Amino acid sequence: MRRNAALIGLVVTLVTGIALADMLVGVYVNGKKQEFKPAARVRGGKSYAPLRAACEAVGAEVKWQEEQQLATVCKGLRCVLIRKEQGIIVEGRLLIPLRLMAEALDAQVSWDSEHKAVRIVTK
Repeated sequence: MRRNAALIGLVVTLVTGIALADMLVGVYVNGKKQEFKPAARVRGGKSYAPLRAACEAVGAEVKWQEEQQLATVCKGLRCVLIRKEQGIIVEGRLLIPLRLMAEALDAQVSWDSEHKAVRIVTK
């Protein structure tokens, strides 16, 4: 009985660990592959990329407000506020949801399942 319980616990741990692992993905902006460090990834069904690099890739400016723990991201007259808790921390860096950022800046975002990539087209 104890052996079965231990085996079940091991299987649950392994499956949970696999399910929670990030899937690394490619990101293309207007057809050009972006290289991010740390790499863009999908976690919990959302795609994330490093805050500053992702915003600059779509032509946006970023201003970090330390006291409020949020970024103001602007492109032209369009701006979006992204709070630290909306993102994830990887290797000590803040990664933000790509769809949230890109659509707020009037870009089109799509998922390319064949290539496991996020494709962003800016206007």
